[in-house]
Amino acid sequence: MHNKLKSKTRLAAIQLVTQQLINNQDIENIKEDFDKHYLNTKIDNTSEKIEYNVNFLSKLVNYFKTIDIKNVSEKINQLIKFDRKFEKWDTINKAIVLVAVGELRNFEKEKIKIILNDYIEISKSFVSLKETKFINAILDKMINAEK
Repeated sequence: MHNKLKSKTRLAAIQLVTQQLINNQDIENIKEDFDKHYLNTKIDNTSEKIEYNVNFLSKLVNYFKTIDIKNVSEKINQLIKFDRKFEKWDTINKAIVLVAVGELRNFEKEKIKIILNDYIEISKSFVSLKETKFINAILDKMINAEK
């Protein structure tokens, strides 16, 4: 699978997790609807389609499902030195971090920087540069803490 498709699949995973965090629905049902209604559909009147790798998305969803969000939240709250606790973060920031943590915990150590960089690039489409740097710092600290 080429890198662009991997990035699009990671983006789809972030979208699913964001929806799950907002609606508190079963992520498998969200994924099933997403696959049924959005995969390969056109965006507006352009020729660009929504595409992602279904198998890789399933892996990312499974990685997310193994995360103890409360535990991750506590770890993040210990790593940061100001009053903005994980529970108070914007939903998109939480989703980016949770999907990234799920994947990073399940891949080879030599691919961590590549994977981390992809999530940082994706975050630039959603949040400010300041928040992107913050996400990068948190993920970096979590990776180093788990080594």
